Amino acid sequence: MYHLSYRRPLILCASTIARSATASTESGGTTRRCVQAIKSVRWSSRSYQSQRAFSGSVIMANPQTPRFSDGVDEPALTRALEHLLISAENGGRWVLIPGGEGLERSFKFKTFAKTWDFMTAVSLQCKLKNHHPEWSNVYNTTYIRWTTHNPKGLSSKDVELAAICDGLAKDFGEIAEETTGSDSCALKQVADRAVTNAGDCCGPRK
Repeated sequence: MYHLSYRRPLILCASTIARSATASTESGGTTRRCVQAIKSVRWSSRSYQSQRAFSGSVIMANPQTPRFSDGVDEPALTRALEHLLISAENGGRWVLIPGGEGLERSFKFKTFAKTWDFMTAVSLQCKLKNHHPEWSNVYNTTYIRWTTHNPKGLSSKDVELAAICDGLAKDFGEIAEETTGSDSCALKQVADRAVTNAGDCCGPRK
């Protein structure tokens, strides 16, 4: 099936050829119009294919889309995420978790003491914001996942505290290097097990 952007030139070319059968005296002008129509088809085809390639690259670069909690200001949070996500290419280091309902990344420091200081500072912010992460720690690396369980999704607190973590990590001398895939996966699994055993941490207290 032809794309709409170059279906019209094809129709023009076909009608021009049809007219040429009954208007042989204008064969020169007919040929020129047909050649122009064919050139237009080729240009439209290349334009359409390049648009498809560009759209495909955007989709591949952003495989996840955020799923926000009910009642949040989605446009404002979307703008805030542009400074946090790796996929936005603005220097961010966070990634969306599968399903898009949270943010996650690992932080690495020179020593365990520095890591513990960072986690202590984050915990104080959690107390102030009345929110908590899903996290785990092994020696000098801490994995943090921000998500909201009730209402489920990505909330303004998640985005705000992710940005706060970035600032605190810089203050405590984060080592700007990627953790290995095996380390990151192991830390995620520790956090996942803790979440499973924690129960409904965001529900009303009894």
